[in-house]
Amino acid sequence: MRAKLEPGDTILLNDQPAEVIKTYSVGDLDYLRAYVENVGVKTVCIDDVNIEPKREQLGTLDTATAGQLHPDHEAVSAEWFDLRSQALQLQIAHEQGQLLSISNSLVRLEPYQLACVNWVMQKLRQRALIADDVGLGKTIEAGLILKELTARNRADRVLFVVPAHLQKKWIRDMDRFFDISLTPGDRQWVEGERRRLGEEANIWNQDHQRMVAGMAFLRQEEFRDELDNAFWDVVVVDEAHKAAKRGESPSKTSKMVERVADNSDSLLLLSATPHDGKGDAFRSLIEYIDPFLIAEDQDLSKEAVDRVMMRRGKQTIYDDDGERLFPNREVGTIPVERTHEEKQFYQAVTEYVKHVYNRSEQLNEPAVGFAMALMQKRLVSSIGAIQATLSRRLANLVDQQSTATSLSEEASAYLEGEDLEETDKQKAEEELAGLTITESDAQLEEEIETLRDLVSLAEGISVDSKAQKVRRYIQQLLEENPNEKVLLFTEYRDTLDYILDLVKDEPWADEILVIHGDVDKEDRANIEDEFNHGQSRLLFATDAASEGIDLQHSCHIMVNYELPWNPNRLEQRIGRLHRYGQEKEVKVWNFTFEDTREGEIFEMLQEKVENIRGKLGNTADVLGMLDDVDVDSLIMESIRNDEPASATKEELEELIDERQRTLAEWYERSLIDTSTFDQESRERIQEVMDQSEDVYGSEADIREFFERGISALGGDVEKAGTNLFRADLPETLRRATDGDLYGPFTFNREFAMDHDDIDYVSPDARLVQELMQRVLDSDQGSVGLKMLPFVDDPGITYNYRVRFEDGTGEVIREEILPVFVDAAHNDPQERLGQRVVDGDSIKGSPEEEPVQVLLENESEMRSSADRYISQRVESRRDELQKRRREETEQELTDLEAYAESERERIETFIADYERKAESGTDMDIAIRRQRDRLSKLEDRIEQRRQELQRKAQVISLAPEIENLCLTLPI
Repeated sequence: MRAKLEPGDTILLNDQPAEVIKTYSVGDLDYLRAYVENVGVKTVCIDDVNIEPKREQLGTLDTATAGQLHPDHEAVSAEWFDLRSQALQLQIAHEQGQLLSISNSLVRLEPYQLACVNWVMQKLRQRALIADDVGLGKTIEAGLILKELTARNRADRVLFVVPAHLQKKWIRDMDRFFDISLTPGDRQWVEGERRRLGEEANIWNQDHQRMVAGMAFLRQEEFRDELDNAFWDVVVVDEAHKAAKRGESPSKTSKMVERVADNSDSLLLLSATPHDGKGDAFRSLIEYIDPFLIAEDQDLSKEAVDRVMMRRGKQTIYDDDGERLFPNREVGTIPVERTHEEKQFYQAVTEYVKHVYNRSEQLNEPAVGFAMALMQKRLVSSIGAIQATLSRRLANLVDQQSTATSLSEEASAYLEGEDLEETDKQKAEEELAGLTITESDAQLEEEIETLRDLVSLAEGISVDSKAQKVRRYIQQLLEENPNEKVLLFTEYRDTLDYILDLVKDEPWADEILVIHGDVDKEDRANIEDEFNHGQSRLLFATDAASEGIDLQHSCHIMVNYELPWNPNRLEQRIGRLHRYGQEKEVKVWNFTFEDTREGEIFEMLQEKVENIRGKLGNTADVLGMLDDVDVDSLIMESIRNDEPASATKEELEELIDERQRTLAEWYERSLIDTSTFDQESRERIQEVMDQSEDVYGSEADIREFFERGISALGGDVEKAGTNLFRADLPETLRRATDGDLYGPFTFNREFAMDHDDIDYVSPDARLVQELMQRVLDSDQGSVGLKMLPFVDDPGITYNYRVRFEDGTGEVIREEILPVFVDAAHNDPQERLGQRVVDGDSIKGSPEEEPVQVLLENESEMRSSADRYISQRVESRRDELQKRRREETEQELTDLEAYAESERERIETFIADYERKAESGTDMDIAIRRQRDRLSKLEDRIEQRRQELQRKAQVISLAPEIENLCLTLPI
């Protein structure tokens, strides 16, 4: 046997395809070293294994049996040839540079979203800042990109870093829209993994791991070393501006995000507000994407920013008719005049808040000061909210439960500014609102008496004026426009309960739907569906509904019972209505008490936001400016110092004006300008969408492959209604669905989106992928025979797999190229080859002689096909090399500019220190540190340079014939 095996021979080693590397002897034993497909290199004793020559496609056929062959013959089945060809096309579709996520996701995709996905996927590295406006669908764009990377086998290890209160939303959306399961990386998971793997294991550094973790949780010191030594294929950071670097000392969150960004291949930063009116924060986001793009002493340029950021505003997206896709919005204030009793009560509570707040400042108890800010917020929400808060606080103080300064984990996190789920937030606020600090029992007793008086005053106000005005507004609106629907938001559950109790006897009370933090996911979805499609005209909600629900198709009127002290939260509320699909002008009505400090300040703030938005055309930029403005502190300082509202307004206006000037300057330099998505943009992405369907297959193509494949393997597919099917699965596929009966299912994406209980059979559905693998693992379909009316001369059609990699081993392009070669002239034709693959053979038996001629002359015909395909490979390689050179040249240029600038800066430090050393100052340590920095810089630059040079390489792998078809004229 050993003498028959030569290096390069293809064999079957224990029935597995393999290629001989070499044979040799150790004493009396003969050994074979071979590369085994899907296994790798193995060295085995020849006596211990079964070795057979690998059969060529035509190896089982000979001229003597040529007369027995026909398109339905098992050895040359046209049906199996087609099945195998379709399976091959499915297998390599994701390597052809197109968008497969179009047909694989259960979400309504907008062209501007696909344009973003296409832009990211065409980049050399999938690292980008996606800074689209609120409501444009950054979540959808991230999910689509993850689907694209998954199909390219580049998303095995995935980490989502998100604010804690958005974790459940990301888990829900990825599962609902993209069939992507995310594991929550929380304390329960950490403890479970450490028990499973042992305390020494790095639980974050595992294969087949798709995690979503809260920013605050992940930034804990205990994970620092593990995150330093973990690597992810894809990292997605939501609300990325929260992780931007500000000032001289970066936050724990920014350090953590920089750590995971550095240890990732693909990186998506998502933020509608990437710029805060200052430069450092935005610059740090750009540096997370590409730390070599801009040197420390260089200014950001428009060209550099455009290479890493995609940014569209609602005002810059147009439909096919040139009309703006998003309608206008009107934000107005409805002032509420307070009664004499309400004014007295407001003043009394504010005096109490000021007194306790000042005491907390003097005794350095910020948690108590925070509690007073919460109380002041609830005071201007509703009499119900403040009365409940005062009563709870009184009960706590009487029970002496609130003088302790130790806080729960949720309350501590909330105090540090972390975003929590609404239920956790409510518990934290209730805990904090009960805290006080006193220096004596007498002080405590005094505060208890004050609280009793305030509760008594609250009880004396039966219904507050704002509640009455809101009730009348709703009543009047429904009388004038019976078909209108209204969305009402309040920040507090206490206020929500208060309003519901107030209107319980109204004729429209039974039409009120309610969403708050305790409403679970399923009920929330049902409520959203009822409001959008049912008879209920009113939805009353806390901020639990300000993210994750879409109401633009049914409602355009919003009531804000009170203004949240954070303008970003207000924008999130408006985003439920002012988003894609809204056809009417959105009307937002803010109800505020007249002659209150908070009312004046927030009316000014909202007017300022709308005014700047009108000038810039982008709400997100205005909100970005205000993101780190501590409005709470400004108001509480105003209360503490007995300053009039006008003083706080003036301070706030000055700050906003300063930020606006910086923002305007950035706009002038076009650093954060939004790009326009117009008809030309639509046409470009439509072309990509059409090409993608050609590559991956239409709905009809997937259905044909599925039905043919199930039938060929011994199963059956039957129609069960319009767009509905059921299948009796063959035994080999039952593992994919845990049973023999499958359905109901559909091949239609739109139908699946409208019916939650219907399975969607997409190109990357598990069952389709399993079917594809079964077909490719079978021996059948390697050779086919077709009789076709458009073929003039007998010939053979060869299906070649052509594949290119870069120097890092990443697949750049992979495709199946069919080549028809006629027996008479050995003339290769690619277009005719494609027609043969796509064509359906007629039934019947061909004449024996043409089949014999094909079998006898196959070797010469294959040589012609090989010569043709080698030219096609050379041409493809030249195209790819040119594109790769262009892509990497720009990055290499950026890298060299960065290196030169950083090198000069460090060398300047060294020269300065050396001059000081010459004058007698001991600068040895400082000089060593700078030289160490320079050495590390050179190492980093060289490492990146080598990576780019490998990326620039284009390596063609040997073309392989996957299957072939004897092709005969009728």
